[in-house]
Amino acid sequence: MYGERKHPLLILLLSAAMVCLMAGCGQKTQGRPEAAAGSTATVQADAAAAKKTGTESAATYEKAGEYLFSYYGIEPDQEITLKSVNEMIAALGGEPITGDALSDGAVIKAGIKLAGLDELAQSYLNEAAPDKAAKVLEADGILTEEAYMPYVACAADLGLYAKDRPFDIRVFLYRCMEIAGKGRHYLGRLSDDDLMEEMQMVLDSMSIFENRELEDLGTELVLDGIVTGYGLKYAGCEARFLDPYTIKYSHSDYQHAVQLAGLLRSEGMDGYVQLEPKVSVYEYLKEWGTPPAPSPTYAVQKTENGRYLCYSIEYDLMIEFDSAEDKEKFHDMIENYAKKYDDRVDENGNPTAKLLTESWWQPLYSSAVPVRNEEFKEMIDNVVYDKTGKYSIHTFTLPEGTSAVTDKVAEAAPELEMSPFKVYVNPAFFRYVTGTDHQ
Repeated sequence: MYGERKHPLLILLLSAAMVCLMAGCGQKTQGRPEAAAGSTATVQADAAAAKKTGTESAATYEKAGEYLFSYYGIEPDQEITLKSVNEMIAALGGEPITGDALSDGAVIKAGIKLAGLDELAQSYLNEAAPDKAAKVLEADGILTEEAYMPYVACAADLGLYAKDRPFDIRVFLYRCMEIAGKGRHYLGRLSDDDLMEEMQMVLDSMSIFENRELEDLGTELVLDGIVTGYGLKYAGCEARFLDPYTIKYSHSDYQHAVQLAGLLRSEGMDGYVQLEPKVSVYEYLKEWGTPPAPSPTYAVQKTENGRYLCYSIEYDLMIEFDSAEDKEKFHDMIENYAKKYDDRVDENGNPTAKLLTESWWQPLYSSAVPVRNEEFKEMIDNVVYDKTGKYSIHTFTLPEGTSAVTDKVAEAAPELEMSPFKVYVNPAFFRYVTGTDHQ
């Protein structure tokens, strides 16, 4: 354990809402069509056409059933009946449909309430405009029972329902669930014209945050030599993406993340993007010289036994690609454009190849499920949660190193929950961990 902090960090104590706001943890629910392999111009033209006509590509929500099954256990192929729909709504935390009839209006009312838009729908009967619902429905050529009119009108205005589109109940409930904040958390998609600006704004607003309960445990793990460092994360910014299509890319340079997103877009890739901030904590060695002055994103602190710990804001760039094939291509993208090798630098270590800014010798990216590339190796993400479950520390070890972490947690903080997860890491990072090569 370390004692009282003699050099206080410039730490911003954040409430859950503030952390979420700073880290861009809000979510967008308007999708874009899946990008075909081709030029950036083609991708942009397809997206623009979809927005202009107001229609939805089937690819936009093609994984709705997969998502509902993955996170909520809703079987994708079950027969649509009043009973099965009520079970879906219950799984998502909504109120069941009352009565004996299953109609579009009844489902829409339940979905709008699930989305947290009940009061908005009721405003369509406000005395200032008592016939607003009727006018919306008439303009859109929609007929529904009187009891459901404000809900259906609200859904129509929000693009959740239209007469000229088939009404897919699973997709509708999925979209309502996302509006309620129970789905993906993302800044945007690679094809979004404003994604780079969104990313830069979020990255520029990140500051160090803390959880003393977990930091005390993490410090013991580092100072006892069980791990070399750990990352502190906040659950409110978790991407909640689908694992089979998702890569987690860890880095510290902000412009690198923006450039990487631009690179993937230029290669015709598309998918959801989220930035998960983390405080990376590791030992600062004396041979590195005098610690720099603290800032909102970096600070070095002396422990009671004279050793130093570094606290640095980094991020996990989460990308859920539209296809598993694009996810598999990501490794080659990094190898070609964002990875240093001896034959790509001069005698001073400066890049001689055309690489993204601040590319690393041994970058870290991982998948929560196995990938086809057999060079990716299994490691363990040892996750320990605080008592609220909102904060966690993460440290990667080889499979045989997990028991030492487990034993230390049981000794130092038996009240905390630890969950080891298998991850599959890129070969360069595995070489770093095993010390087999510097590149």
